[in-house]
Amino acid sequence: MERGPFEARGGGVRAEGAGFVGRAEEARRLRAALCAGRGVVVVRGEAGAGTSRLVDEVLDGAEFAAWTQLRGTCPDGPDPAPLEGVASALARLPHHQGLADRLPPVAGVLGLVVPELADRLPHPPTAAADPGTRRGLVPRAVGALLASLGDTVLVLERIHLADPATLRLLDRLADAMPTGLRLVVTEDAAPGLPVLGVRVPAGGRCEEIRVRPWTAEQTERFVRLWAAGHPRIGPDELPELADLVHGLSGGLPGAADALLDDAGELLSAGGADGARGLAVLTAVREAGVPGRVVREFARRCAPLTADARRIVEAAAVLDRPAPLDVLAEVAECPPDLAGAAVEACVRRSVLRADGSSLAFRHPLDRRAALERVPGPRAARLSVRAARVLHRSGDGPLPLLDLARLYTAAGQVRDGLRCLLVAADRAAASGDYATATRLYTRLVVEDPRAEGRVRTAAKLARTAQLSRTGEQVVAAVRTVLDEDDPPPRLRGEIRLHLSVVLRNQTGGALDSLEEVARAIPDLEASDPQTAARAMAVASIPSLQGWPVARHRHWLDRGEALAEQVADPVARAAIAANRVTALMLVGDPRAWRAAEALLGPAESAMAAAHHARGWTNLAHASSALGYGARARDFLDRAVAGLADSSSPYLEGLAQTARLVLSWHGGRWDGLHAAADHTARLYQEIPDLTAEATLVRGLASLHVLGDVPRARHDLAEAARTICYDTGFVLTSSAAATARLHLEAGRPGQACEAVEDVLRRLARTEGWVWASEVLPVAVEALHRHGRTARARRLVADFATGSANADAPAATAALTVCRALLAEAVDRSGEAVRLLTDAEAQWRSLGRPLDAARAAEARGRCLLRLHGEAAARDVQDVVEVYRELGARWDVARCRRLLRRHAIVTTHRRGRLGYGDRLSPREEEVALLVVQGRANRDIAESLVLSTRTVEHHVARIMRKQNAASRSDIALPEGTEAGWDHGAVRRG
Repeated sequence: MERGPFEARGGGVRAEGAGFVGRAEEARRLRAALCAGRGVVVVRGEAGAGTSRLVDEVLDGAEFAAWTQLRGTCPDGPDPAPLEGVASALARLPHHQGLADRLPPVAGVLGLVVPELADRLPHPPTAAADPGTRRGLVPRAVGALLASLGDTVLVLERIHLADPATLRLLDRLADAMPTGLRLVVTEDAAPGLPVLGVRVPAGGRCEEIRVRPWTAEQTERFVRLWAAGHPRIGPDELPELADLVHGLSGGLPGAADALLDDAGELLSAGGADGARGLAVLTAVREAGVPGRVVREFARRCAPLTADARRIVEAAAVLDRPAPLDVLAEVAECPPDLAGAAVEACVRRSVLRADGSSLAFRHPLDRRAALERVPGPRAARLSVRAARVLHRSGDGPLPLLDLARLYTAAGQVRDGLRCLLVAADRAAASGDYATATRLYTRLVVEDPRAEGRVRTAAKLARTAQLSRTGEQVVAAVRTVLDEDDPPPRLRGEIRLHLSVVLRNQTGGALDSLEEVARAIPDLEASDPQTAARAMAVASIPSLQGWPVARHRHWLDRGEALAEQVADPVARAAIAANRVTALMLVGDPRAWRAAEALLGPAESAMAAAHHARGWTNLAHASSALGYGARARDFLDRAVAGLADSSSPYLEGLAQTARLVLSWHGGRWDGLHAAADHTARLYQEIPDLTAEATLVRGLASLHVLGDVPRARHDLAEAARTICYDTGFVLTSSAAATARLHLEAGRPGQACEAVEDVLRRLARTEGWVWASEVLPVAVEALHRHGRTARARRLVADFATGSANADAPAATAALTVCRALLAEAVDRSGEAVRLLTDAEAQWRSLGRPLDAARAAEARGRCLLRLHGEAAARDVQDVVEVYRELGARWDVARCRRLLRRHAIVTTHRRGRLGYGDRLSPREEEVALLVVQGRANRDIAESLVLSTRTVEHHVARIMRKQNAASRSDIALPEGTEAGWDHGAVRRG
């Protein structure tokens, strides 16, 4: 790492910069070696690995504060003066009282070598005037001086550059090392090359410490330490920034520090409203090579011969590991000279040997090298490199390297051709992420309109199965708007773009508008693709057209399906058709699923089959077929085994989250949903589903109402093409929060938008999540007539659907309407049926809700005698881990003057906290406000205030910030017995 000048002082030396990271073991060994007594320590590492920083950090320790510390650096030049490194170290010797009186006359020789010491040393012997005699006396003089200083550390950096006189001096010191001397030498040693031999001192020891590049984890720690001083860097950007820094620097601290120094200057220049995390990422990715790296690279290259410099130029242009013969041919370096040239490059840490191949140590060195190559020469080398790669490879051609080389040489058409072949190869192998990235480049870089149009069709098709960003949509729309594709290609591009918009970057109506524009072009020119477009238009959504219009396109497409011969198109149509049928609960969906069972005829067709199975998993789960949904998901995962589609992989992950939620398998669900939401944050619908499940887990499992409210709202805001789960579940959970807090008006507001969407689309089959709570909210707000109309519409709209979840939800709705007009007996019977229906569907939470509603009716009918029914529901919620629901049931019992206690039967806890007080204390310690605690534990705010006051009194706490949990306390659920209050 490049440093400023060092100051020799008793307290040691410290380099300024970012945090000291990843060197704990090396520092421990160096510290132990210094404390063990006289000896030699060799600290080895590549240039920029941080050998100097390691020595700085250790010598700055308090245990070495009283020692004399001397430090010098061997010069890196063609004609160094003898002993220059040692002389520069001794010149910084601090003043010692009476030093001359303690030294023998021979020490005066040093006054002739180090003029800065002349006035503090004895007069040199007369014989020292002869240069030959003086050279022989210098080692004795150095030894005498060092022996007089007591505990001393002499640090010589870059010992690999030492002149012969310095090496002879070190040998002499090893023969007669002063008792208090510790000699520390640092060496830039490239991996794979022999290192400098250092003698073990007589009566002492020699320790070697290797300093290696940082691992990715250590680099991330360094970046986090750096970011702590730059609060505008968001935590979400840190992992990506750390990966980028590690990749560019190769884990070498010097390069990493230089990169972040430049980023820090950018942040400082941006001011309070300046660059944020993403801007810093862009700057680090696209900025030039830091000046420190350029200067250090130039220093290492300075002594290289002309042949070695040509080798470096060839490696910079190739930008890939290459064997010696390839580098020599590109550089036009004679074979008999190439070996020595390469060895010099490796020894100077310009190139690194990895087996038989050579490459730069990290991309920043490569960029620094390329900047030194004049443009015309770089173009000639690029052409030569491309020809050599064509001839030398035994395996598949390195198409991306060839594309880069041809482009750098100005042969743009050849470069684009290589890119296209690479993209086609990636798509054929199922690597859709790479194919999408390359097709996007081609659309942007191709100067020919006809080439852009052809590639845009491939891009839009492949992007459906990849992780797609706005740049893909922008590239495709530019072609549609500016390049005037022929009708058939225009229709095909719009069709594929509509799928990308629906699934990943846009919204339902944007997507449907693209399909509507595509169909007329396709009907006139390509009936097969028109059938595929109609299949896309058939997939319904709460944010789409009325269901009848989607069914229209489903029927129209079926009439054309017989004309489809292309296997990929057949697979896509089959997947879309079965998705559309299953989403609306059409009984024909089960037969349609059989079309996906046959073997796929290509990787793309297999991907569409996997998409179909994943869609079926989502849709059948929403209908209430959990077991079948899991079977569909297993088939989807098996179909994805041989492909790389980030979108489909994410779709499978969110399906698994939803199935786990419905099935009551909640262990680790919050963490899994959080991971998925972060992993697929560029894909709105995947993020929305994962965020929804995270919010539901926050509410029911963690009892964290503020976090749940945030996630529920974020999921509803993010979803682009909701097929009946995200918007309805988010609205339902939000409404339940308002109802339990005594806010029925706000509960009605929470469901109103979803109710309007259900009415507009007539997608009543998707209403099972939201209708029961909507009925309850409307009734409690005095709008029972509206609730009755909704239930009638729900019954009519789902009457012919194969949707058992809708049937069970309808039963609950009818029970709630019966309860609303005091027909509690009828309500109990209906709720008992609903509980059984939900249990048969594997929906334990929904079954428990039905049982809870039945218990509420029974309490109204029978009072305390029905308490056991509610307590049984509490136990079900406990087994699920439904914290918030347990609290809600307890409140129901309290409203009927029934309380629960520990089965130990103790009512008093003395100075100890009761279980309820422990729950409140836990939330106070977490920083929750009283209102949030009240919502999480389903209590009134006044009750929480009383609990907090009692806790403070029991703990003698002056304020709520002094509240602490008793040692060993865990927030859990007490198993209570029913007791009359």
